[in-house]
Amino acid sequence: MDSLQRRINVPNLYLVEDNTPSHQTMRKVDEQERKEYGIVTLDWPSKSPDLNQIEPIWDYEKDEISTWQFVGANRTIIDGAKVTLLMTWEDLPQVVIDNKCQAFHEKLQRVIIHSGNNNFNG
Repeated sequence: MDSLQRRINVPNLYLVEDNTPSHQTMRKVDEQERKEYGIVTLDWPSKSPDLNQIEPIWDYEKDEISTWQFVGANRTIIDGAKVTLLMTWEDLPQVVIDNKCQAFHEKLQRVIIHSGNNNFNG
């Protein structure tokens, strides 16, 4: 974390999490570590539109690795899944990233138009 903060020259890192139960649990577990590294967790309103563009990227990644058959939980299978995930991440086309970034701005405008309400397909 320190090297990341130095590299991008920021005093704090911001973490945006939705309100899924796993994020809420980890928020409690990691609170001291977050303070230690200066990570600021932004509160996210429940039932808000998901503007975090990593989510569609994870969907893309899941689609990419779904063609692989990972059956079992032995070390070889787990290591193979990790290698495959890294490979698909590194091969992620720039056009996919660009499209998701553009989609963020469009969704943000829709949130503003709807006064922050989640009454559209965001």
